[in-house]
Amino acid sequence: MNTYTVSIAGSTQHTRMCAEALLADGRFEVTWILTPQPKPIGRKQVLTANSLHLLAQERNIPTILIDKKIDQSVKTQILRAETPPDFLLVVDFGYFIPEWLLELPRIAPLNIHPSLLPRWRGSSPGQFVLMNGEKESAVTLMIMNMGMDTGPVVEQILFAVENTWTQTEYYNHSFTLVSKVLAQTIVDLAEGKRQPQAQPPESPTPIARRLSKEDGFIDWSCVQSAMIGQKDAIVGTTSALVMELYSKSRHWPQVIAHASKGLMPWPTLWTIIPTLKGPKRMQILGATTTDNEVLLLERVKIEGQNESNWKQVESLISQA
Repeated sequence: MNTYTVSIAGSTQHTRMCAEALLADGRFEVTWILTPQPKPIGRKQVLTANSLHLLAQERNIPTILIDKKIDQSVKTQILRAETPPDFLLVVDFGYFIPEWLLELPRIAPLNIHPSLLPRWRGSSPGQFVLMNGEKESAVTLMIMNMGMDTGPVVEQILFAVENTWTQTEYYNHSFTLVSKVLAQTIVDLAEGKRQPQAQPPESPTPIARRLSKEDGFIDWSCVQSAMIGQKDAIVGTTSALVMELYSKSRHWPQVIAHASKGLMPWPTLWTIIPTLKGPKRMQILGATTTDNEVLLLERVKIEGQNESNWKQVESLISQA
């Protein structure tokens, strides 16, 4: 039985899931892990290692810590290894991968991208799938190149998108699916039993860019209109992202329902509401539509208060 060496770059529980799948298989040796330095977490700002870093500590896997970028210091540490790995696996990493690192593995640099490539290339694929109300997606294992998610596809697993999912369920489902077949797929690639398929050069969708807090803002007038079944509304200062979603459907109830899921838990869909105590920021943490296309707010959080059911706080809205 052949044994393959793999180096892993990443930071999240999803990266750990994939690393554990390879370690459990018996045909892989993880030579080193590249991951961000521990970061201060919580009110007490306690330095905390991420999930992949903790796995490396538990399994005594050599670890290279990165701060803001892959600089000369990181390069020096990586190149100290006596032999390059057979594979580099990049999962939830978030840093630019330089060309020298892509060329390092003997067989291939691999990346897991949770979308039906070439759809939704970029750093936030699940968010954009959900915000656009898509019913089907995929998780893709591909060979990396210097383009943004443009490399040849090794494996693509299709799945139905549940209408109740937020980012959390979407990504958990994606990485659970791929982790079950990851080891065998990589072995098949190494043994020439699987031929990567080139992607089309152009994507049918925009780039699924990194999101900011401002992207989640929607004017309260749009929400009010959607709650009485109006598809059109005065948009006020609604963010460009939300307006872009609206321009595709011209249907505020659906836009808000989809955005509440696609933007949850970060950056969340939020608005400014008039209350008896003045304007307050309110996060829309859950929303849906009725059969007659009226928006129903479900879970919300008003600044300074705990998360609650909309009906519990509706009376706080100023009628003035």
